[in-house]
Amino acid sequence: MGMGNFVYNNLKKICESLGKHNDALYAVLAIAVFKGVMRPTFTMMDKDSDKETKKYAAFREGLTEAIAFASYILTHKIVLPLCVPIAKRTGASPKKIKNGLSLLSVCLTAGIIIPAVCNLTLKPIMNGVKKFNDKRKGRKPAAGSNVLDIKENAVSEKINVSSVYSPKLSENSRSLLDAVRRNSMQNSTMKVGG
Repeated sequence: MGMGNFVYNNLKKICESLGKHNDALYAVLAIAVFKGVMRPTFTMMDKDSDKETKKYAAFREGLTEAIAFASYILTHKIVLPLCVPIAKRTGASPKKIKNGLSLLSVCLTAGIIIPAVCNLTLKPIMNGVKKFNDKRKGRKPAAGSNVLDIKENAVSEKINVSSVYSPKLSENSRSLLDAVRRNSMQNSTMKVGG
């Protein structure tokens, strides 16, 4: 019974403390830290990707979460001073206004500010890192390539269409397919004039 009471009492203290000091900012900061550590870690553990791609992806994911962490704190610090003036004008409780503004700032930051900041900063930073690594390794960048060109799901070889397996259709299936094609072609024509 002694151990059960100890766990219960400590759990109760933790829950009361979190309840008294609950803020939307704490949750998103914890998520940003967790994602900033775990996503790059799991990316580097991927055995199917090549080393350079893993490094690039892990660094970019970590950098994105660092930007998110800083953005959440900055918007929270900007919005927090608005609590008292809004509370005076509306007559509402400053604590309720603070909690509402905190939630709104988190939503605004996650939906607009973080994507905008990442869109503006990630590409130049990643290009700078690539140039730094190329200089350090003694590689010269290709002529005219000042941009890191990594595309998702890119295929570097052309697929020979004739070598792709095509199932054989029965006579009925071919006639049905031809009828559908003819019908769709007739319905897709655009009338010109009246």
